[in-house]
Amino acid sequence: MKKLFLPIILGLTITSAFAQQGKFDRLAFLIGDWQGTGSGFGNNQSVITASYQPIMDGTYIEFINESNFAPTEEKPEGEHHIDKGMISYDNARKALVIRQYNNEGYFNQYLLNDSISTADSLVFETEFIENFVPGGSATWTIKQISKSEIETNFYVSFPGRKAACFGTNKLVKRD
Repeated sequence: MKKLFLPIILGLTITSAFAQQGKFDRLAFLIGDWQGTGSGFGNNQSVITASYQPIMDGTYIEFINESNFAPTEEKPEGEHHIDKGMISYDNARKALVIRQYNNEGYFNQYLLNDSISTADSLVFETEFIENFVPGGSATWTIKQISKSEIETNFYVSFPGRKAACFGTNKLVKRD
């Protein structure tokens, strides 16, 4: 446990239970800049850039994902999707949490599901979605294919329906 130099109370040095040493080890492969392609979301093809960077002395991981979708008959200008967020470690629950904002007006709060995640596949499930169908949910999986390749999948579930894959992204790390 990392010792912090806090004021001495009653002559004792306090060890912080909030130090985040090693909490993001499972996400180390994500750190960096990525690019690739996506499919889904109405069978649109997209070009994607993504970045995952530690911030605030490694307390959080900040990310941004941008997808530019090819034009379709319904959307001749194409589409531009942006999501930004932070990954944190909740000490009380001993869990990784993602808070994600989307330019479409959605806010998602995901929790890592350790019971179905593996060393190479992380499964984050929504705890809360703002501005979505009541009772709906989402799952975001991140699979490490190799040291320089990842695949992400985004599943959406509407009330009374099975989850459906809304998009798959294949990304390679930029040097």
